[in-house]
Amino acid sequence: MNYDMDLKLEQVFERLQHPSLPEDIIVAYEPLDVDIFGGDIDASESITGSILIKKSADAYLGIEKIDVFTQKYEKPKAFVNGEELSVSFSHTNGALAASLSWNMNVGIDMEEKERKINSRLLSRMKHPEESDSLYEETDLIRVWTLKEAALKMIGTGLRKPMNGTLIKKIDKNSFIVQFDDGKQGKICSFQHQDHWISICYHNNAVT
Repeated sequence: MNYDMDLKLEQVFERLQHPSLPEDIIVAYEPLDVDIFGGDIDASESITGSILIKKSADAYLGIEKIDVFTQKYEKPKAFVNGEELSVSFSHTNGALAASLSWNMNVGIDMEEKERKINSRLLSRMKHPEESDSLYEETDLIRVWTLKEAALKMIGTGLRKPMNGTLIKKIDKNSFIVQFDDGKQGKICSFQHQDHWISICYHNNAVT
């Protein structure tokens, strides 16, 4: 398929670092201005996400050749000389974020901090064993990013219900997620410009 797009690849992307995030996880952020003729949003997200992964791999990992494969509703896959590099990306209307790691399985989600989540969705988000304080002390949109980052790390995305993941707060920017099979991951969550960004990671593949 052919897509006529104005990707504006000259835009500056940056690496985001945080004390709660392992150094071997690359997180890149880029303002996004994409024009799609035909309005194929899924295609544009796949293309721009793949491009940011490739640019980040080159800039921060010294990888000049990387093959990135995307499929709707599936976690993107990336390979360097046949070896898999864990990758993930997330879009909002005006920005794009990506995470990459050799040693960790990663998932990333980003949302505009002013986006409102209807409180009626709370029952579909909240795990039966989660503390009420998580929702009292944390913006609901931020909790959304925590859960979606976790689900993207295991490769299901929102095909798996959010209330099947149990989130526990460790400190201001650190959380633990427990999945319904008992496996766990860690989450680093922070604000950058007008966005909440959450990165879920585990040092072994979680399936």
